[in-house]
Amino acid sequence: MSLHFLRSRQPRISIPQHSTSTYAFFLQNPYLKSISTLSNPNDQPSFTVSYLVNSCGLSEAAALLAAKKVRIETAEKPDSVLSLFQNYDLDKTHISKLITNYPSLLLAKPDKTLKPKLEFFRDLGLSVPNLAKMLCSNPYILKSSLEKNIVPYIDFLRSYLCTNENIIFTLRRSSGLFQLGFKKRMVSNVSTMQKHGIPEPGISKLIMTRPDSLMVNPDRFSENIMAIKEMGFDPLKSTFIKAVFITSAISKSNWKAKLEVYKSEGWSENEILYAFKTQPMCMGISEKKIRKVMGYFVNKMGWMPSVISRNPTILSLSFEKRIHPRCSVLRILMSEGLIEKDLNLAWVLLLTEKDFVEKFVIKNQEKVPNIQRVYQNMIGAVELDIGSKELSESKESS
Repeated sequence: MSLHFLRSRQPRISIPQHSTSTYAFFLQNPYLKSISTLSNPNDQPSFTVSYLVNSCGLSEAAALLAAKKVRIETAEKPDSVLSLFQNYDLDKTHISKLITNYPSLLLAKPDKTLKPKLEFFRDLGLSVPNLAKMLCSNPYILKSSLEKNIVPYIDFLRSYLCTNENIIFTLRRSSGLFQLGFKKRMVSNVSTMQKHGIPEPGISKLIMTRPDSLMVNPDRFSENIMAIKEMGFDPLKSTFIKAVFITSAISKSNWKAKLEVYKSEGWSENEILYAFKTQPMCMGISEKKIRKVMGYFVNKMGWMPSVISRNPTILSLSFEKRIHPRCSVLRILMSEGLIEKDLNLAWVLLLTEKDFVEKFVIKNQEKVPNIQRVYQNMIGAVELDIGSKELSESKESS
């Protein structure tokens, strides 16, 4: 419906005045535009647009888009919806985002449609911030059937996760758990894992930590499980679950592209398979990062590509916060002859921050006075929370 149509057919109206102060916090928001600034100052906005702006906190652009999906003729029902959300401690930012994503919620029945679900999730133990995040990401939950969809799905999760705390953790990991058909897919994919001998603790871990893995089409999911077994993965080990997650998370074309990148960086097919079986997450790294990290290890540190393939976990480390700062320290120490060039760099990169600082920074700062400054400048003093005290004390004593 165009603004021209509204101008020619709608009677002149004033901004609605609510009889309560329930939504005063919206009106006090300095970032909300006055209704007089909407569009052309000579245009009189519709009741829907003015309500969305003044009562729900939407911007002009968002309100105009939302007005295409919902028509508000009186404030009574939407006022009761907003009041309900406020009673459950959703703040103005949450409510604005919720209405932006799903405007027709304003016309829902507060007591019959919305309140039972809000009460259910609150009784489950979901905190206000987590509830708000879940609803804003997937507001359609509030229109989904509590008895036919939400409760049976939570009961299914409970059969594997046991506690409300674990269920809440899973809900926080994915906002799409209540999407239409997801439970059916999850049940089917869980059944497939059971048929292939994956023990219940492994299934529970995948549901809890990587629930999106189970959104995959059941046929494709079954193919992935078969392929993983053919690679020689043991269903009883945790690497099997990681492999299930990775093969579910990336497309076949993306998988092929990653293989080509590793080959171009000097890995053979056997080395790629070994790396994947050792650390499946190496196939989840972006192509850009693979090239960057492999190039650094080979060209700057003098590592052979085959050495990296035997230590694939290091590829997933942060280049800026871990790889580059630590390797820079090692290169200085190597140039001074204080450590051997054939040092096990994978071991060094996987050390805790405290152990690395003690073994390579503090231990050598008398012989290389600038090593502390180099490392601190690269990683930042904040990143040196562990070990910063030792660095300061050692500096004062020297």
